[in-house]
Amino acid sequence: MKLSPEKIEDLSDKLLDVFADLDGVLFRSDDSILRIAAAEIMSDELMIEERLDAEIHKMLQAYKYEITMGRMNYDDLYRKLRNRLIAERRIIL
Repeated sequence: MKLSPEKIEDLSDKLLDVFADLDGVLFRSDDSILRIAAAEIMSDELMIEERLDAEIHKMLQAYKYEITMGRMNYDDLYRKLRNRLIAERRIIL
């Protein structure tokens, strides 16, 4: 899931607004610092998926010949490898 920096900033603003409206939630820092931190956390989490996809594409280069010859299906291999890595690494997407 790729989001623009503006969308990430907007989502972090909305998230903190929701928390601010909850009873019992008290921020110990300035709102602007919290918004920046929330945006950074969201960006870091989104980068996990992008790094995983890049790693999978690199791993599948080893099967390039079989895929081009029609012996293997790229989409099936991609999906199986992705699911396996997600399970092994306990990644939550």
